[in-house]
Order: sequence, then structure tokens, then C-alpha cells
Amino acid sequence: MGRRGAQLFWLMLAVALPPLVALAIVEVAGRDVVASLGPGTSLAIAAGLTVVWAGIVTVMGSRLLDIDARGMLEVAERGEPAAAERQLVEAGGEVRRRLSAALDERNRQIAELARQARQAPINQDAATVAHVMAAAARSIAGDETWTIAIMRAAEPESLAGVYGAAPDEVTAIEEVHRWASTLEAEPGDVAPVRYGTGPWGAFVAVEVARSDEIQAVLMAPWEGRPAPTPAERELLGLVGQHAGMALEHALIYARVRRQAEELDRLATVQADFLRAVSHDLQSPLTSIRALAAEVAASPALDPAARDDLGAMVHQADRLGRMVVQLLTMSRLEAGVLTPASEVFRVEPIIERTWKALRIDRPFTLRTESGQYLAVGDADRFEQALWAILGNAVKYSPDASPISVTVAPVSPELLAVAVTDAGRGMSPETQARAFDQFFRSTDARAAVPDGSGIGLYTARGLLRAMGGDVTVSSRLAGGTTLTVLLPAEATRDPE
Repeated sequence: MGRRGAQLFWLMLAVALPPLVALAIVEVAGRDVVASLGPGTSLAIAAGLTVVWAGIVTVMGSRLLDIDARGMLEVAERGEPAAAERQLVEAGGEVRRRLSAALDERNRQIAELARQARQAPINQDAATVAHVMAAAARSIAGDETWTIAIMRAAEPESLAGVYGAAPDEVTAIEEVHRWASTLEAEPGDVAPVRYGTGPWGAFVAVEVARSDEIQAVLMAPWEGRPAPTPAERELLGLVGQHAGMALEHALIYARVRRQAEELDRLATVQADFLRAVSHDLQSPLTSIRALAAEVAASPALDPAARDDLGAMVHQADRLGRMVVQLLTMSRLEAGVLTPASEVFRVEPIIERTWKALRIDRPFTLRTESGQYLAVGDADRFEQALWAILGNAVKYSPDASPISVTVAPVSPELLAVAVTDAGRGMSPETQARAFDQFFRSTDARAAVPDGSGIGLYTARGLLRAMGGDVTVSSRLAGGTTLTVLLPAEATRDPE
């Protein structure tokens, strides 16, 4: 038997026991008294005593039930659903309806808080987010007096103000807002929730954010209302945390967006600069090469001078290729490079490129692609091949061999593998080998004048044609760069 059952048992016993005792007394010792008073008078006295006793028991029982009902409501307001449910089972009538309404409102507030959390507009500016959060607090609390006062903001400073007092309007910070933002916690206060009375009346203030970036508080007048219950404080604390996270996320989003825009601007400036410089370099390099070739053709020229002029032509060609790489890199980054699509054999291009390098060392070309043609832009493939063969020569010892193997990987893919016997790459260097402007410490020590754009541009060109390039290497064991190109069969495979 529960506490409620015990109370009802003693209440019924208190109602029934005294009349029974009185009847027993009359039966045993009071027959003469009843006879002397007469049946009617005795009955009237008994009825009167019974009514008086029933009234006393009713008053005591109603007070007991009222105390339990008030305790049950207090439990519900404190947000203890398990205890509330236990007492709700034992209650009834108006108390049940009041408790049900309180629980329904609490459920509505929690559901609204969850909905607002899902829809927080962190990708908008902080001022818009502040208005939205003030509206969210009003909707959750069912109170149209809630506002957000942003006391201080590092960036932008114009963010400071009061939001929510009027749609899309920001009012100035007043003394009441400064006072509310400095309310001290009292015993029983939930951490970010403050309640206090001052010259402007009673207010509830919920700390939203307090950092070097921003200080803000949610607040509402509370005059004529009892202090918030613990359950209300917990709910308001969650609303404040939600508003604080939304504001801080909006500020972070705005900062990241500004940084991204600045990076985009710098990238555009860099690309424009590279295009301009590359274009300006092409004309003088062409003139230098043409003049050197013209002078070298003179029959009366000294052999040593002819060699010097040949070196000038070679260096002009080298600089010209670097200029072309810069232009290609700029076009790749701008997304305006569109390679041609044609079929061609890769072997003649490989042989021509190797001869143009004018390198006196062992070179081997092995091919297994007799029935396959590459599909892509032959000129762009040659440009990528210049960078790959040039790297193989630069980063391997003099007189060491360079080998190229051409073989189909599948009926739709052709592989061109360039292998050197150089110092190789560490795993860290391999992971960044195709990064723009990247050169490892070993590479800088071996070849100080490298640009770090050759492999980056080669990969961009090959990927633009639907191909790719990969690297395989080990320290002191040489390096293999494998170019992959779309391919098609010249005849059905046997």
C-alpha cells in the first residue's frame, strides 16, 4: 500500500470509527439515557455529532490533499517528470488538468528549441543571426519582451546594440542593459541565468556569450511575476547557449569567408601577374633566340663564339619553356585551358623531346604499344614530357641511364613510364611532388635554380586530357614517373 492508500485508509477509519464507538457505548451503558431523552431527541443528537465530526474530517482531508497537490505541481515545475508522473497517477480533477497543461507547454518549448537549433542561420551576418535568436527566444518562452543586447563585439564593432525590440532594427545600448549584463548570481541560479530587481524593475538576464570576441545577454522584464523556477532557468540556459553558439558560429563563418575572399583576390592577382610577366618575357626571348641563331649562321664566325651562341639559343629555349609553363599554370588555375582531342603515337614525341634536351647520356625507349594510339593533345603531352624528362635528367647523376617504357595498361589506357637512376625521393617528398612551387631540401641542394612548377603543370595538363601522372621512388634507388593517357586500339587485339 502506497502513501496515498495509507492516507485514504486512515481518513475512512476516522470517519467510520467514532460513530461505531458511540453506538457501542450506547448499547452497553446508555440505554437509560436514550430512554429518558426519547428516540427522536437521541437520534437528532447523534446526527448532529456525526455531521460535526464529518465536517472536521473533511477539512483535515482537504488540507492534506491540497498539500499533496501543491507538492505535485512544484515537482512538475522543477522539471522532475518521474516524480510528477507518480503523483499525477494519484491526483485528479483540476490538478491533473493543470499539471497536464504545464507538461504540454514544457514539451512545446523543448520541441521549439530543437527546431530553432536545426534552423540556426550561421551562414548569414551576425546582425541577422541576432535578430533570429531574439525571435527564437520569444517563440520558445512564449514572451514577446525578450531581446538580445550585444554589449561589445571585436569585429565588426557596429554589431553592438539591442536586437529584437523591433524587426530588423537595432537600438542603442542603455543603462538597463549594462545593469542586466552585470547581475550577480544568487544561490540557486543556473549558471548563465540571472534574476534581479533594480531601478528599472525586475529582470531576467541570460548570458549568451562572454569572450574577447563578443559579449551578449538575452534579457526580459520580469515585473509582477514570481522568480523563474529551476525548470524555467534550465530552459532559459539552453536558449542562451543556443543563441551564443549561433552568434559565435556566424562570426567564425564571416571571418573564414573574408579570408577566403582575400585568398581568392590574391590568387587572382598572382595569376594576372604571372600571365603579364610571361607574356612580356616571350617577345624578348624570341628576339634573343632569333638573333643568336642568325649570328651563329655566319660562316666567318669563330668556333668558340658559335658554341657560345648555341648555348645562348639553348638557354633561350629553356627560358621559353619556363614561360610556357607559367602561362599554362595560369590557364589551368583560371580553368580556361581546353586541350585538343586527337589520336597520336607517343614514341615519336618521346624521341623528339629527348633529342631537343641535348643530353649526352644513355637513353632507352622500350615500347609495347604497337596496336594502341594515345588520345589527347599531342602538344600538351610534349609539354608535360619536357618537364618529366627534364626532372629525370636534373636529379640523376651525369652519365646515368634514362629509360622510357610505353605499354598499355588496359584497352582504354596507355602508360608512359620514365625511370632514372637518381637519388630518389622520401615518402614525404613523394606525397608533395606535384604541389605547386614545392621543392624538397635535397632537390634545392642538388639543383638550386629549379622553379617547382614543372610537375605541377604536367599533372594539370595530363588531367585536363583525362589522364594522370604518378610517382614511385625510394631513397638512393631512383624514381619512376608514370604518365597515364587515354588510348584506343588501332585494330582489334589478337
